[in-house]
Amino acid sequence: METLELSFADLLRCRFAISPVNEVVEVARAVANRTPPPAQSAWFRRQSAQLRRVATANDLRPLFALLPPCGCIPEFLRPLPAGSAGEIDVELDQIACTPDERVRMEVDRFLSAGVPVAPEVARSLRAIGAAVRVAELLSTFWEELLRPAWPRIRDCLDRDILHHSRALARGGLAAVFADLAPLVTLDGQRLTVDRSAERVRPAAGAGVVLMPSAFARLHAPSILGAPTAPVTIRYAARGAGAIFFGSLPDRTAELPRLVGRTRAEILEAIDEPVHTTALALRLGRSPGNIADHLAVLRKSGLVRSTRVGLHVLYVRTPLGEALLRGAAEMAPAA
Repeated sequence: METLELSFADLLRCRFAISPVNEVVEVARAVANRTPPPAQSAWFRRQSAQLRRVATANDLRPLFALLPPCGCIPEFLRPLPAGSAGEIDVELDQIACTPDERVRMEVDRFLSAGVPVAPEVARSLRAIGAAVRVAELLSTFWEELLRPAWPRIRDCLDRDILHHSRALARGGLAAVFADLAPLVTLDGQRLTVDRSAERVRPAAGAGVVLMPSAFARLHAPSILGAPTAPVTIRYAARGAGAIFFGSLPDRTAELPRLVGRTRAEILEAIDEPVHTTALALRLGRSPGNIADHLAVLRKSGLVRSTRVGLHVLYVRTPLGEALLRGAAEMAPAA
């Protein structure tokens, strides 16, 4: 167990963030060690052609050497987004621009822990421009594996943050951490993360960043970041399994005939409050197109809207629930 002693300043600076490069790093780690979590195995198998293409065209050993199956990796591979969501190009550029001196220092510290690495790979990681080469390999993984799936992954992460933001509005930080229990627990100003290490350390007062991940292991939240940086807790996002298992069976076989295919898809998609942009990403349509259909559904009494901060969130009304449930009950059995 690792316990963090949080100051008042840490609690004031608690926020959520999404990091695409962290997702890429975890995908590359699973490939390097051939250890994807069981729930993700089918997804990785579907990427086998892309993985062969990446492995054939690149020497992946320098990147894979920095990604052990568990434990810490060099900090320069995990730039922290300045805002609520990082951009992949910005994060990759941050990695590539890491000073050579810092890269060598982190690589030396990492390799001194006894990680077995071929001599030529170690020389490559200590050479000038190593960060640029590693960033290029991560970019290749992004283009081949993550970019096509990113709209669904990003939607899942957004929905997780929305869920926890509602918990924050309802009961403050205590409710947020209660929702992450028992793997992450808050007792007074002590935050405990379920890990193998037994230690207590003070946070730096720079804040706490909660980072949902589609590729984090379900029962292994992790603390990221240097001792003087914000404490970053990476945890498995709610609903990530839907990404890996594919779409659920169609419950609305007859509903499109009544309200139209797109409106039926929207009605089906808003099981919990969601905003227009998230629906557009999930359904592969423009936000304007989704907004037009939502307006019709709202005027028909099937959905209602509520403004929360900058977003207008939509939920089904009782009439919408009844219509969806009736369509599901009338659908022919598989």
